[in-house]
Amino acid sequence: MTAAARGFDALWVGLPGLEVVGEFTVPPPGVVQRDFQALHFDFGVPRLTGQTVPVSRFTALYLDRQSAGSGAATRIVPLRLLLGQRGWPAGPVLAERLCRDGVDAVEGMLARVIEAADQSHDLPAKDADGFLCGMEFSALADERGYFARHGLQLAAAEEEFVLSPGELLVFDNLSTAHGRRGRRNTGELHQLCIGFASLDLAGQATLLDRILASFTPATGSRDPLPAASRR
Repeated sequence: MTAAARGFDALWVGLPGLEVVGEFTVPPPGVVQRDFQALHFDFGVPRLTGQTVPVSRFTALYLDRQSAGSGAATRIVPLRLLLGQRGWPAGPVLAERLCRDGVDAVEGMLARVIEAADQSHDLPAKDADGFLCGMEFSALADERGYFARHGLQLAAAEEEFVLSPGELLVFDNLSTAHGRRGRRNTGELHQLCIGFASLDLAGQATLLDRILASFTPATGSRDPLPAASRR
């Protein structure tokens, strides 16, 4: 599977081979779910602040044939379709803003990436008492409102996938952000993350450049690769 994934594009020159960096059954027992999950990147976007970090390049979600499924939807947002809705600073400026004063080696939330790009401060502070990553919004409408205030209409870019028993959803974790609408049954999905277990700064910079390339106005052309595929 990793060999097939490597053949999707020419990003790999100079990077190590792909491997499984995470394998999960979600949601685990005892987890309190909300009605939605905010848009994010598995393992986060490199901020070039650590020597090595694990990075997920592709994510695969599978629903067992024996599972009835909950009907919860996986939300997929192709970055070019969303970020191409408005103008942005030049790539080097975006990179400096995302990596500036970075305490964490990665940033996992798409809204935080937008906040860094716009140099705004309209999300809850990470060091606030009781704050947990991924809890930036209390409801899906709040997340959509946040992006709208930043000139981005999620409805114009977002797709939803509800897996049927035996179906597999694979998406590019560098060209899309993903989340959830609805609540899943305990242990409903099998999640596999394929990427780099220990990526150095040079490799991180390559992947960060790939992500920042999505911050360009739309020209009517689409990526040559699908953001997500289901089978």
